[in-house]
Amino acid sequence: MAMHWYVVKAISGRENKCRDAIVTKARQAGKSEQVGRLLVPSERVTEVKRRGKVTTERKLYPGYIYAECDLDEDLIEVIRNVDGVTGFLGSSPGAPDRLTAEEAERIIAVSTAESVDEQRAVLVQIPYQVGDKVKVKEGTFAGMEGDVDEINEQKGTIRVLITVFGRQTPIELEVWQVEEVG
Repeated sequence: MAMHWYVVKAISGRENKCRDAIVTKARQAGKSEQVGRLLVPSERVTEVKRRGKVTTERKLYPGYIYAECDLDEDLIEVIRNVDGVTGFLGSSPGAPDRLTAEEAERIIAVSTAESVDEQRAVLVQIPYQVGDKVKVKEGTFAGMEGDVDEINEQKGTIRVLITVFGRQTPIELEVWQVEEVG
């Protein structure tokens, strides 16, 4: 059995459902031994919204499922008939293009790094820039205004310079603890 990597095109936003349905349909058709890994590479992104931090999954390649398969005509039909799948990436409908070994290794590395490495820092999108005026929403300095002095996206924090007793004092705050002065 020769497993190779292929790209299955799916309706954007339905990649995970299509992936699960491919596994189910292949099992029903007696083709489950021909289906290896099915990857939908994604990353966790934490954004600051009005009510605090929100962590979401964002697809790195929307509309694509990376499938390790031993394809034959029957399995191609099984996969194509999954609701939400629009076909395979390739120049010929009857013979989908394989990924090269380098492409497959890169996709595997991206997928496993995102899902397995729990210690990986989540990148926080910070809606402020150095010099912006912000107001502290909670904590010891709630209600005080200051200027953004430094941004640390890895930690999801910003350093704000506020005036305490006539002196500029730097305080480190999480992004959700401040709001823009407008």
